[in-house]
Amino acid sequence: MGRYRRISHSSQDTVLLGALLGEVLSPGVVLLLFGDYGAGKTEFVRGVVSGYLGDAVAEEVASPSFSMLHVYGNQSRRFFHYDLYRIDKENQGYIFQDTEENDVLCIEWADRIPVPQFREVINIYITVLPSFEREITIKGPQLLFSAISSYANILE
Repeated sequence: MGRYRRISHSSQDTVLLGALLGEVLSPGVVLLLFGDYGAGKTEFVRGVVSGYLGDAVAEEVASPSFSMLHVYGNQSRRFFHYDLYRIDKENQGYIFQDTEENDVLCIEWADRIPVPQFREVINIYITVLPSFEREITIKGPQLLFSAISSYANILE
């Protein structure tokens, strides 16, 4: 397990870091997002979708706060974006039933349910700093960080 930490100075930085992650994602991975309401989780997801599926699809990204789920892509390359802030116990058992092995799952408020253990997991923590910048910490497989680090100078 490795760790990557970056200070984001703007929403554009947050989207760009997400896009870098999206470009190196493996099919079937689970992204767990942690951060307070308004921390920038959806902006980060917009970037991930851009890197994984392209800019045209990323323009569709919106917070699934009320619907709990938005699905992007097509049958051969799907991205499931969950927001579990409002999930109740009755729906927890069914939340992942329509996903397939190669679908990327991105879960905001992931601490509210048990996460699928059969997949590779990447944890993403977004913290709002007193200066209104964001500290973004990504924890996952070391190989992932080698790929991200090759692009790191883009953000500097």
